[in-house]
Parts: sequence; C-alpha cells; structure tokens
Amino acid sequence: MHLRHLHLPGLTTYTRTANIQSHLVSLHLAHKRSPVVSNFNSPHTPPPAPTLLTFQTPPTYTTGRRDLNALTPQQIAHLRFHDRAEHHEALRGGQTTYHGPGQLTAYLICDLRAHNLTSRDYVRFLENSIITTLACYGIIGVRDEVNPGVWTTDGRKIASVGVHLRRYISSHGIGLNIGNEVLPWFERIVMCGLPGKKATSFESQGVSGKSVQDVAEIFAGKTAGGLTGVEGVVKVGEEEVMEGHLGAR
Repeated sequence: MHLRHLHLPGLTTYTRTANIQSHLVSLHLAHKRSPVVSNFNSPHTPPPAPTLLTFQTPPTYTTGRRDLNALTPQQIAHLRFHDRAEHHEALRGGQTTYHGPGQLTAYLICDLRAHNLTSRDYVRFLENSIITTLACYGIIGVRDEVNPGVWTTDGRKIASVGVHLRRYISSHGIGLNIGNEVLPWFERIVMCGLPGKKATSFESQGVSGKSVQDVAEIFAGKTAGGLTGVEGVVKVGEEEVMEGHLGAR
C-alpha cells in the first residue's frame, strides 16, 4: 500500500478542497458499509488507499467545533475583513484558525484502524510528522502536552492540528506556516483560543525561500514513513482522485 499524494498548485478555494476531501471520505465510508466477503475466492474491492491532500488557500478563516454557532455576526464580519478573507465552519476539532498563502495545509484521509492508530495516537502522529519535517530544515519543533499543534523553542506556534473522525476515517489535518505573509492574519484572532500566543513561520525561524510544494513533498514522505503498512508515496492527480476508486496497491 502507498500513500497517495495530491498536491493542488497555486491557490485553491476552501470549498474546492472540502469537496475533494468529502469525496475521499465517502469512498472509505462506502467501503465500510459494503458486505463482508466471506468467500475468499470471490473478487472484492480493495479498501481505498490513504490520501494526503496538500494545498494553499486564499485568505480563509475556519471555525472548528468549539466555535460552531458561537460567533456573533460582528465577529464573523471581523473575520471576513471587508471581504478580504473567507470564513467557513468546519467539523474539525479546535476553535478559529487561519489558512492562506504561505501556509501548507494538509488533509490526511485514511482509516486509522488500517494503520493501528487510535484517535490519540493519530494527533501525535501528525505532530511527529510535522516535527520530523521541520528537522529537515534545521527547525526544532516541540509539542505542548495540553494544546495540540507544534511550537518552536521560542514559544511560538508554527503548526496547527485539527482533525475530524467518523467511523475511524480521518479528515482535516494540519496547517504549517512557511512564509511571513501568514503572520498578520493570525494577529487578527485569538489563535486557536490561546490568548497571548503568537504564530511563527519557517521564514521567521531563519529558513527562507522554501516553497509550499517542496515542503509538502517532504511532509508527505514523513507521513508515509510513519504509517503502518505504507511503503511509500505515489503522486496522483485531481482527476484520478475524483473519478477513480483509489484502491490500495
């Protein structure tokens, strides 16, 4: 089995990525609903392979489950910033965060049970994939035992983690800050509900000139390396994802 990696170049709207993610989740759920084949000599459809979706969005604020239906019209207007940013509600854990140019957003859609992961293991797994990616660029990433995500040694947050699970199928994922253009947008919110905490990026940590796509490829490799039963990464296109079954191979 390989990890399928779909990277969307340029800027992609949150709605488009949500639709791709929803399609991938539906493939996994449909497979779980299919009758169990007891006759091993009968042909059967293999389970969908894990898929990593990586992209950048235009300026976008997303609200997690802890803030769903909790924002006032005035707060939503503040997030939309005179239509300079989009605002979307999401089923992921956590509160309000930012996605936009200069940030790698990565959604991993997989069946946790197929990789011997519990829900707690899964968050740690994503954090570790981020930390090992950062290490490739000489950045030390650390965990906070209370708050999900990855921090730098100066106490600033470089990556957010927020996931959703349905019947052990994962969706949503991580936001990893690459360029400094993301930082002013974080200043407009209480980042992930943590007053006084600040965001940082590769660039602020002294690592400049790195593209989101290049970091995405490193992150995909680290993610595949930590998933039980996965042998490597295979790049796929959007058409293949949306039209094919993407069964394991």
